[in-house]
Amino acid sequence: MSLYKQRNSKYWWCKFTAPDGSVIRQSTRTETRALAEEFEAKLKYELYRQAQFGERPEMSWREGVIKYISESETKSPKDNISLFRLLDPYFGHLKLHEITGKHIEQLIESRQKQGVKNATINKSLEKIRALFNLAYKKWRVKCDPPYIKLLSTPKMRVRWISHLEATKLLKHLQTHTQAMAHFTLETGLRESNVTGLRWDQVDLDRGVVYIEGEDVLKDGKPYLVVLTDAAKTIINRQVGKHETFVFTYRGKPVKKAGTKSWRLALEKAGIQNFRWHDLRHTWASWHIQNGTPLEVLQELGGWRDIKSVQRYAHFNVDALKGYAKGLGIV
Repeated sequence: MSLYKQRNSKYWWCKFTAPDGSVIRQSTRTETRALAEEFEAKLKYELYRQAQFGERPEMSWREGVIKYISESETKSPKDNISLFRLLDPYFGHLKLHEITGKHIEQLIESRQKQGVKNATINKSLEKIRALFNLAYKKWRVKCDPPYIKLLSTPKMRVRWISHLEATKLLKHLQTHTQAMAHFTLETGLRESNVTGLRWDQVDLDRGVVYIEGEDVLKDGKPYLVVLTDAAKTIINRQVGKHETFVFTYRGKPVKKAGTKSWRLALEKAGIQNFRWHDLRHTWASWHIQNGTPLEVLQELGGWRDIKSVQRYAHFNVDALKGYAKGLGIV
């Protein structure tokens, strides 16, 4: 018989040979035999039409999400899970071929009413577009990928401070935060890479820090950070404070650097509209002002795309002046 129950399973299972010769063995997800027979008959019919007429099989949104996550090579699978969990109320009850542009518009409208920024909404739209691309081209399931246009976003914000402002800021920071902020200004590392920096990533003999594997953020590209003399001095001062992590506070790892004490220090230093991530912008801006080529800065900062670095190009005023010479009226 093609219907049977497995040991320790309350559901009926079906097993039969499909028209293409493959053996189908799967749960009907029902405890009722009549419903199991109906499930099996429907499945056989769909497989027959797929074989005879080239029809694509159906796939639910949730099935697509599970398949997408299982095939994804991202370094942060938890990010995928969190994002798709957010989208489930909008698409979880639908099959892929049922999702249209109207559903996408409803998602956008709902998220905007919640006060979500366009850049954040775009992350969801990009993920939806990627899933549909796989569903249509690779998985070849029944779907009509809706047209998805990303929302307009403001130009990338580049906020940086001068060396004098940086000195004032460091002066007002607590010792442990001061060390992390100064280290960021020397290396350009992102906040999570600094707070989570481990001793096994540090090679003081070579003067480098390795950012790879689970330590990679955002761009997903492993890279090597060359330490300045000041950066090596900062790390040397942390030796012996913790067995695993470089930067700590009262013997414990630091979860977040941009805390209330950070904001208080900014206020005392007279610096406004400045986030912790702007330390990275400051590091990059200083490099460009010192003549570091864009392609070198790209490697130093671990950026995958040169476009991410080009936003700093206008800081190289001296180079621009060289090209602007001789254009005046004689």
